[in-house]
Amino acid sequence: MTQFLHQLCDNKQPCRVMILGRLVATVQRVSRYCLEHMVEVLPYYGVPTGEEITLFDPDILIICLPAPEKLYLQTDKPFILWSELEANCKLPIASNPAELAKMLRQTLQDFN
Repeated sequence: MTQFLHQLCDNKQPCRVMILGRLVATVQRVSRYCLEHMVEVLPYYGVPTGEEITLFDPDILIICLPAPEKLYLQTDKPFILWSELEANCKLPIASNPAELAKMLRQTLQDFN
């Protein structure tokens, strides 16, 4: 998968993923999953400013549920929701590392 992501992000190496959440353990766990496949991961505990997102310039955002309070992002970046609890919604949501890897591949393909 690492080779695949590098091909998708060849315009700027390496691929970047920003992981947002309010539960430290969850953000760290998802960061660890992503680090297995990507070179750059920025865990963020809370709500980043638009400037912080622009500065890191992620290729994709992963929002860990429960989402940080007052989360409002003005960005055109693709995103994936992460929840370890069963969720019944039509948004892109992953609940295990295999689903996350599949959704990352699909989201990056769709976005590029």
